[in-house]
Amino acid sequence: MTGSELMTAVAEDDLVRVRALLRPGVDLNPDRGTTPLYEAAVHGNGDMIRLLLEYGADPDLPSHGPDEGLPLCAAACWDHDEAVLALLDGGANPDAAEDGWTALLWAAGLGHLATADVLLDGGANPDAGCPHTPLTAAARFGAYGIVWSLLEHGADPAKPDDGGLTALEIARELSEADLEALLTSRIDANVEAKESAESADQEGRVIVVSRSHAADGTELVEVEADGTRLAIQRGHAAVATILEDALGIRTPVAELMARAVPYRDRDEGGETWWAAVHSVQNRHDEETFGAAVELCASSDPVTRDFGVDVLSQFGFTADDRPYLERTLPVLQGLAEREQDPRVVESVLGALGQQGDPRALPEVLAIIGRPGREHSVRDAIALSAVLTPGHAEGLTCLIGLSRHPSAEIRDYATHGLAALGDGFDGDAVLEALHDRVSDPDLSTTAEAAAALAARHDRRAIDAIHRVLCETDQDDPDDEYIRELALEAATLLNLDLPDLTH
Repeated sequence: MTGSELMTAVAEDDLVRVRALLRPGVDLNPDRGTTPLYEAAVHGNGDMIRLLLEYGADPDLPSHGPDEGLPLCAAACWDHDEAVLALLDGGANPDAAEDGWTALLWAAGLGHLATADVLLDGGANPDAGCPHTPLTAAARFGAYGIVWSLLEHGADPAKPDDGGLTALEIARELSEADLEALLTSRIDANVEAKESAESADQEGRVIVVSRSHAADGTELVEVEADGTRLAIQRGHAAVATILEDALGIRTPVAELMARAVPYRDRDEGGETWWAAVHSVQNRHDEETFGAAVELCASSDPVTRDFGVDVLSQFGFTADDRPYLERTLPVLQGLAEREQDPRVVESVLGALGQQGDPRALPEVLAIIGRPGREHSVRDAIALSAVLTPGHAEGLTCLIGLSRHPSAEIRDYATHGLAALGDGFDGDAVLEALHDRVSDPDLSTTAEAAAALAARHDRRAIDAIHRVLCETDQDDPDDEYIRELALEAATLLNLDLPDLTH
């Protein structure tokens, strides 16, 4: 075997060939050129990495080729989270650095959320790195999800980078920047730096701007020109909000709302909007409660919407809802008079969040509004306030469990499953049985688990179907498989017979 044979097999991700070429004593840690482990890290092949480590590859040996270095940093740069996990499992130092750049700093600076989470869970120091800290790098990229994760893992929100700037200062400045123009100017700077005899002629230049959503839901902006492609997330406003909270800075409610409004429909799940909402909700004081109530009385529907979302869980703790008696009348009044469709949906959600049966008439009234399309909020809110013996409410929830939308059926079935004693048991059982053959596996699993909890063996075929038609290694199937396995346990079923 030659080193080139092995490197070719690694580069081609040919695990079978590499296994055949490896033998005890083979040198996987050459003192020049690209190392096999680095090549595998660039390709993101976790299985290849584990095999090479098994045969003695050094996880912390820098590769010697041009612009190469630590395998862990390479995997982090390419957002290969499985490769990062394999290297950490193999003993790689999560804080190893090259010129101050740790793998976590690379992940944070490039907006690689999954990789950053693996590194943090693997023991990476959330504050290590220079000339940036992971937090200042993530703030500069606008990587809201990474900033959140860093704070959760103990990052110091006040620690500045080597230039003296804190993450909050960076986020505030960039939240008002034209990101497309910023990226284009960076490309221009790169071009100017490379110019020599070939002068950069901008005539006929093509600039391509693309927008999508990053893993954390904020908008990802990419600009390509002159053969260079740069990216940045539009998460700076959300980053500023959570950093202010982490630093104990009390930003005025009106300022938080104004910061969030431009992102109301730009983020995938309203991440910037909800960062501001949660910041206000967490204050738990009379002044803020009064301000939220005033927002709900505004003539502007967007302002009312923000106020309703704040009141939806204002002052909530695990054991207490101290503002319930004053919040509920405000929401009930809005439910009667609100005409803006978007605010109506927020009111419905907020009424459900209160979990108070006194809201049941308003919830049913909103659900039954002429011309209104049903949504998952109907099932969530209704099941949260439904009381035993309320035939109209139960009939409505059962009707939602038969809705053409699989998502609505799923949530309604989950709501039926959660109903306790005092409801029409036969009606609930038959409604659940109707869903065990649902085309949507999640709905089927909810129904099966609920029937099994009621010792109804009509769940057996549904349990079998869920376990046979899902993949135990697929994270997307994890929840519904857990439901099916729980149901099988409740009915004392033999699992091997169910999965074959």
